[in-house]
Amino acid sequence: MQRRHALTLLGATAGGLALTAALPAAACGLFPQASGLFSQASGWRFLVLRHGEPIGTQRMTFSRRGDDSVVEVAIDIAVDVLGITVFRFTHRAEEVWRGGQLWSLVSDTDDDGTRWRVQAERRNGMLRGSVNGAGFEAPGSILPASLWHPDTTKAQALLDTIDGRVKTVDCRDLGEEAVPVAGAETAARHFRLTGEIERDVWYDANCAIARVTLRGRDGSRIALARQ
Repeated sequence: MQRRHALTLLGATAGGLALTAALPAAACGLFPQASGLFSQASGWRFLVLRHGEPIGTQRMTFSRRGDDSVVEVAIDIAVDVLGITVFRFTHRAEEVWRGGQLWSLVSDTDDDGTRWRVQAERRNGMLRGSVNGAGFEAPGSILPASLWHPDTTKAQALLDTIDGRVKTVDCRDLGEEAVPVAGAETAARHFRLTGEIERDVWYDANCAIARVTLRGRDGSRIALARQ
């Protein structure tokens, strides 16, 4: 498995979109009150599957810190062959939102020995920071590629929380489908992202991520299945 394979697998987190249709505003509400996610500490857990076999987990937690809304992402993946770990990927990210805008982002990623450290904060209307010590800036309106934000389905670019790059995307609304969530079939709306980030993402009636699928660089089928 290639060293940067995890960027294709999980970039988000990794994961903006230019959509032909958006998620229903009435169901989602306006960030950060969307679906009541930030009324108290809450979160989602996903099982990461490769060709249907579990290789790790992704956790997303939502909480308040004073007047700020905080989103934390934790990904842990290990691929074993004959009892030997041949690939390992870990990712930790914290998004701080203030007044409906991304105020700061910190992430630390170990992609099978390749390290990525991102630090950024809002200054003068822009998101400015560094990736492994090299400076970068992004538009202040940018959404992170963690895909959870309801407005993801209306964006044209996302900030990759692993490598700090702004990546453009397109998206199509493929309609409503039933997907398994925690052992039960759940109605969800299916969107397909293409471009610099390629994902199939299903959002349930509360605009929560129900499932994500993608192809690894080696052609493997990867799924994030909410538990």
